[in-house]
Amino acid sequence: QKRRAALESKLAEVQEALKREGDEPVVTAEDGKPVATGLSDRCVVKFPDSRGEILVVVGTSAHIEMPGMVERICTIVDAAYTSVGKHKRVDSYDAVDRLEMGDAGVQANRVLHLAFKGKELVGCASSTFSPGWTPEGCGHWGLLAVDPAHQKGGVATALVIAAERRLATACEAVQIEYQHTEGDEFSHRLMDWYEGKLGFNGGGNIGRRPGQTSFRRCRKRISAEEQQRGYRRRLQEIEVWLKTQLQLMTAKEAAMISSESGTGQRSGGYPVPA
Repeated sequence: QKRRAALESKLAEVQEALKREGDEPVVTAEDGKPVATGLSDRCVVKFPDSRGEILVVVGTSAHIEMPGMVERICTIVDAAYTSVGKHKRVDSYDAVDRLEMGDAGVQANRVLHLAFKGKELVGCASSTFSPGWTPEGCGHWGLLAVDPAHQKGGVATALVIAAERRLATACEAVQIEYQHTEGDEFSHRLMDWYEGKLGFNGGGNIGRRPGQTSFRRCRKRISAEEQQRGYRRRLQEIEVWLKTQLQLMTAKEAAMISSESGTGQRSGGYPVPA
Protein backbone atom coordinates (compact mmCIF):
# COMPACT_ATOMS: atom_id res chain seq x y z
CA GLN A 1 0.00 0.00 0.00
CA LYS A 2 2.94 2.32 0.59
CA ARG A 3 4.05 1.87 -3.03
CA ARG A 4 0.53 2.55 -4.31
CA ALA A 5 0.29 5.70 -2.19
CA ALA A 6 3.68 6.87 -3.46
CA LEU A 7 2.71 6.26 -7.10
CA GLU A 8 -0.64 8.03 -6.69
CA SER A 9 1.06 10.99 -4.99
CA LYS A 10 3.62 11.26 -7.80
CA LEU A 11 0.89 10.97 -10.43
CA ALA A 12 -1.04 13.85 -8.85
CA GLU A 13 2.16 15.90 -8.80
CA VAL A 14 2.84 15.22 -12.49
CA GLN A 15 -0.72 15.98 -13.52
CA GLU A 16 -0.59 19.27 -11.64
CA ALA A 17 2.64 20.14 -13.47
CA LEU A 18 0.96 19.35 -16.78
CA LYS A 19 -1.88 21.71 -15.92
CA ARG A 20 0.63 24.48 -15.29
CA GLU A 21 2.17 23.82 -18.70
CA GLY A 22 -1.18 24.49 -20.35
CA ASP A 23 -2.57 22.96 -23.53
CA GLU A 24 -0.24 21.10 -25.85
CA PRO A 25 0.92 23.31 -28.76
CA VAL A 26 -0.72 22.55 -32.08
CA VAL A 27 1.83 21.18 -34.55
CA THR A 28 1.47 22.48 -38.09
CA ALA A 29 3.53 22.04 -41.24
CA GLU A 30 5.92 24.89 -41.99
CA ASP A 31 7.70 25.48 -45.30
CA GLY A 32 7.27 21.91 -46.44
CA LYS A 33 8.94 20.49 -43.32
CA PRO A 34 7.83 17.15 -41.85
CA VAL A 35 5.54 17.16 -38.82
CA ALA A 36 6.23 14.88 -35.86
CA THR A 37 3.65 13.85 -33.28
CA GLY A 38 3.49 11.41 -30.39
CA LEU A 39 5.70 10.59 -27.43
CA SER A 40 9.22 9.14 -27.46
CA ASP A 41 8.12 5.52 -27.69
CA ARG A 42 5.92 6.09 -30.73
CA CYS A 43 6.71 9.06 -32.97
CA VAL A 44 4.83 9.55 -36.23
CA VAL A 45 6.66 11.67 -38.81
CA LYS A 46 4.51 12.93 -41.68
CA PHE A 47 6.05 14.43 -44.80
CA PRO A 48 4.01 16.84 -46.95
CA ASP A 49 5.13 15.10 -50.15
CA SER A 50 5.35 11.61 -51.65
CA ARG A 51 7.50 10.35 -48.77
CA GLY A 52 4.30 10.01 -46.77
CA GLU A 53 4.35 8.79 -43.18
CA ILE A 54 7.05 7.00 -41.21
CA LEU A 55 6.49 5.48 -37.78
CA VAL A 56 9.45 5.46 -35.40
CA VAL A 57 9.10 3.40 -32.21
CA VAL A 58 11.45 2.56 -29.36
CA GLY A 59 12.49 -1.07 -29.64
CA THR A 60 11.75 -3.40 -26.72
CA SER A 61 11.99 -7.11 -25.95
CA ALA A 62 8.59 -7.46 -27.65
CA HIS A 63 10.38 -6.88 -30.97
CA ILE A 64 12.76 -9.73 -30.17
CA GLU A 65 9.79 -12.10 -30.32
CA MET A 66 8.81 -10.90 -33.79
CA PRO A 67 10.02 -13.46 -36.37
CA GLY A 68 13.06 -12.18 -38.27
CA MET A 69 13.16 -8.77 -36.53
CA VAL A 70 16.58 -9.15 -34.87
CA GLU A 71 18.08 -10.50 -38.11
CA ARG A 72 16.51 -7.64 -40.05
CA ILE A 73 18.13 -5.04 -37.75
CA CYS A 74 21.55 -6.67 -38.21
CA THR A 75 21.08 -6.84 -41.99
CA ILE A 76 20.06 -3.18 -42.28
CA VAL A 77 23.07 -1.94 -40.30
CA ASP A 78 25.45 -4.14 -42.32
CA ALA A 79 23.97 -3.16 -45.69
CA ALA A 80 23.69 0.56 -44.90
CA TYR A 81 27.33 0.97 -43.88
CA THR A 82 28.74 -1.44 -46.47
CA SER A 83 26.97 0.45 -49.27
CA VAL A 84 29.09 3.55 -48.52
CA GLY A 85 32.34 1.70 -47.89
CA LYS A 86 32.12 1.78 -44.09
CA HIS A 87 32.61 -1.07 -41.65
CA LYS A 88 29.90 -1.28 -39.01
CA ARG A 89 28.31 -4.47 -37.73
CA VAL A 90 25.67 -5.30 -35.13
CA ASP A 91 25.38 -8.97 -34.23
CA SER A 92 22.25 -10.61 -32.84
CA TYR A 93 23.49 -10.37 -29.24
CA ASP A 94 24.07 -6.63 -29.56
CA ALA A 95 20.70 -6.13 -31.25
CA VAL A 96 18.89 -8.05 -28.50
CA ASP A 97 20.74 -6.09 -25.80
CA ARG A 98 19.79 -2.78 -27.40
CA LEU A 99 16.14 -3.79 -27.72
CA GLU A 100 15.92 -4.97 -24.12
CA MET A 101 17.10 -1.55 -22.93
CA GLY A 102 13.82 -0.12 -24.20
CA ASP A 103 11.90 -2.19 -21.64
CA ALA A 104 12.82 0.39 -18.99
CA GLY A 105 10.45 2.81 -20.72
CA VAL A 106 10.69 6.36 -19.41
CA GLN A 107 13.57 5.26 -17.16
CA ALA A 108 15.73 4.03 -20.06
CA ASN A 109 19.01 5.79 -20.83
CA ARG A 110 19.92 4.33 -24.22
CA VAL A 111 17.32 2.99 -26.63
CA LEU A 112 17.13 1.76 -30.21
CA HIS A 113 14.67 3.58 -32.45
CA LEU A 114 13.05 1.48 -35.19
CA ALA A 115 11.61 3.10 -38.33
CA PHE A 116 8.72 1.44 -40.16
CA LYS A 117 7.07 2.08 -43.48
CA GLY A 118 3.85 0.20 -43.16
CA LYS A 119 4.84 -3.07 -41.45
CA GLU A 120 8.35 -3.12 -42.91
CA LEU A 121 11.37 -2.18 -40.80
CA VAL A 122 13.44 0.21 -42.93
CA GLY A 123 15.96 1.75 -40.54
CA CYS A 124 17.23 2.24 -37.00
CA ALA A 125 19.18 4.66 -34.80
CA SER A 126 20.14 4.89 -31.14
CA SER A 127 19.69 7.75 -28.70
CA THR A 128 21.21 8.13 -25.24
CA PHE A 129 20.55 10.71 -22.55
CA SER A 130 23.94 10.27 -20.87
CA PRO A 131 26.44 8.13 -22.83
CA GLY A 132 29.35 8.86 -20.49
CA TRP A 133 31.55 10.72 -22.96
CA THR A 134 29.57 13.93 -23.49
CA PRO A 135 29.29 16.98 -21.19
CA GLU A 136 26.53 16.97 -18.58
CA GLY A 137 23.16 17.70 -20.18
CA CYS A 138 24.38 16.68 -23.64
CA GLY A 139 22.68 13.65 -25.16
CA HIS A 140 23.82 11.60 -28.12
CA TRP A 141 22.44 9.79 -31.14
CA GLY A 142 24.20 7.40 -33.49
CA LEU A 143 24.07 4.03 -35.28
CA LEU A 144 21.96 5.72 -37.95
CA ALA A 145 21.24 3.08 -40.59
CA VAL A 146 18.70 2.93 -43.42
CA ASP A 147 18.00 0.04 -45.74
CA PRO A 148 19.67 1.04 -49.06
CA ALA A 149 16.42 0.19 -50.87
CA HIS A 150 14.64 2.89 -48.83
CA GLN A 151 17.28 5.61 -48.78
CA LYS A 152 16.38 9.12 -49.96
CA GLY A 153 12.85 8.47 -48.78
CA GLY A 154 12.90 10.43 -45.52
CA VAL A 155 13.77 7.50 -43.24
CA ALA A 156 17.01 9.01 -41.92
CA THR A 157 15.28 12.35 -41.35
CA ALA A 158 12.46 10.64 -39.45
CA LEU A 159 14.92 8.74 -37.25
CA VAL A 160 16.89 11.90 -36.42
CA ILE A 161 13.67 13.77 -35.63
CA ALA A 162 12.51 10.98 -33.30
CA ALA A 163 15.90 10.69 -31.59
CA GLU A 164 16.25 14.44 -31.05
CA ARG A 165 12.65 14.78 -29.82
CA ARG A 166 13.43 12.13 -27.20
CA LEU A 167 16.68 13.85 -26.18
CA ALA A 168 14.85 17.18 -25.89
CA THR A 169 12.83 15.72 -23.00
CA ALA A 170 15.91 15.67 -20.76
CA CYS A 171 18.89 17.31 -22.49
CA GLU A 172 20.11 20.77 -23.47
CA ALA A 173 22.34 19.71 -26.36
CA VAL A 174 23.08 16.80 -28.72
CA GLN A 175 26.36 15.31 -29.86
CA ILE A 176 27.21 13.10 -32.83
CA GLU A 177 30.50 11.85 -34.29
CA TYR A 178 31.62 10.77 -37.72
CA GLN A 179 34.72 10.47 -39.89
CA HIS A 180 35.25 12.85 -42.79
CA THR A 181 37.57 11.99 -45.67
CA GLU A 182 38.58 14.89 -47.90
CA GLY A 183 37.71 14.28 -51.52
CA ASP A 184 35.23 11.49 -50.74
CA GLU A 185 31.80 12.29 -52.19
CA PHE A 186 29.86 10.51 -49.46
CA SER A 187 31.86 12.27 -46.72
CA HIS A 188 31.06 15.66 -48.22
CA ARG A 189 27.36 14.84 -48.51
CA LEU A 190 27.36 13.67 -44.90
CA MET A 191 29.08 16.85 -43.73
CA ASP A 192 26.62 19.00 -45.68
CA TRP A 193 23.74 17.18 -43.97
CA TYR A 194 25.14 16.99 -40.43
CA GLU A 195 26.87 20.38 -40.23
CA GLY A 196 24.62 22.13 -42.68
CA LYS A 197 20.98 21.08 -42.72
CA LEU A 198 20.91 19.51 -39.23
CA GLY A 199 22.78 22.42 -37.68
CA PHE A 200 25.64 20.63 -35.90
CA ASN A 201 28.91 22.46 -35.26
CA GLY A 202 32.09 20.45 -35.65
CA GLY A 203 34.53 23.35 -35.35
CA GLY A 204 37.65 23.53 -37.51
CA ASN A 205 40.45 21.02 -38.08
CA ILE A 206 39.13 19.64 -41.36
CA GLY A 207 41.70 17.71 -43.37
CA ARG A 208 42.28 19.51 -46.68
CA ARG A 209 44.59 17.07 -48.39
CA PRO A 210 42.82 14.58 -50.70
CA GLY A 211 42.33 11.33 -48.83
CA GLN A 212 43.01 12.87 -45.42
CA THR A 213 40.57 11.61 -42.79
CA SER A 214 39.55 13.56 -39.69
CA PHE A 215 37.33 12.64 -36.76
CA ARG A 216 34.44 15.05 -36.37
CA ARG A 217 32.85 15.56 -32.94
CA CYS A 218 29.81 17.78 -33.50
CA ARG A 219 27.34 19.36 -31.12
CA LYS A 220 24.31 21.61 -31.26
CA ARG A 221 22.10 23.27 -28.69
CA ILE A 222 18.49 22.24 -28.35
CA SER A 223 16.43 25.42 -28.61
CA ALA A 224 14.60 26.70 -25.54
CA GLU A 225 11.31 26.16 -27.35
CA GLU A 226 12.13 22.52 -28.11
CA GLN A 227 13.30 21.97 -24.54
CA GLN A 228 9.99 23.33 -23.26
CA ARG A 229 8.04 21.05 -25.58
CA GLY A 230 10.30 18.19 -24.56
CA TYR A 231 9.67 18.88 -20.87
CA ARG A 232 5.93 18.65 -21.47
CA ARG A 233 6.32 15.35 -23.35
CA ARG A 234 8.48 14.05 -20.51
CA LEU A 235 5.71 14.82 -18.04
CA GLN A 236 3.23 13.01 -20.30
CA GLU A 237 5.54 10.00 -20.55
CA ILE A 238 5.94 9.85 -16.77
CA GLU A 239 2.16 10.15 -16.40
CA VAL A 240 1.64 7.19 -18.74
CA TRP A 241 4.28 5.16 -16.89
CA LEU A 242 2.74 5.87 -13.47
CA LYS A 243 -0.77 4.97 -14.67
CA THR A 244 0.57 1.74 -16.15
CA GLN A 245 2.28 0.83 -12.86
CA LEU A 246 -0.95 1.45 -10.95
CA GLN A 247 -2.93 -0.65 -13.43
CA LEU A 248 -0.43 -3.51 -13.11
CA MET A 249 -0.63 -3.27 -9.34
CA THR A 250 -4.44 -3.40 -9.43
CA ALA A 251 -4.39 -6.40 -11.77
CA LYS A 252 -1.90 -8.21 -9.52
CA GLU A 253 -4.02 -7.55 -6.45
CA ALA A 254 -7.14 -8.79 -8.25
CA ALA A 255 -5.33 -11.96 -9.32
CA MET A 256 -4.21 -12.62 -5.74
CA ILE A 257 -7.76 -12.16 -4.44
CA SER A 258 -9.08 -14.49 -7.13
CA SER A 259 -6.43 -17.09 -6.30
CA GLU A 260 -7.16 -16.91 -2.59
CA SER A 261 -10.89 -17.23 -3.25
CA GLY A 262 -10.22 -20.34 -5.31
CA THR A 263 -8.38 -21.96 -2.41
CA GLY A 264 -11.07 -21.03 0.11
CA GLN A 265 -8.99 -18.36 1.82
CA ARG A 266 -8.98 -14.61 2.09
CA SER A 267 -5.90 -12.43 2.30
CA GLY A 268 -5.67 -13.04 6.06
CA GLY A 269 -5.43 -16.80 5.57
CA TYR A 270 -8.66 -17.70 7.43
CA PRO A 271 -10.85 -20.42 5.91
CA VAL A 272 -14.25 -19.33 4.64
CA PRO A 273 -17.25 -21.49 3.91
CA ALA A 274 -17.76 -22.57 0.31
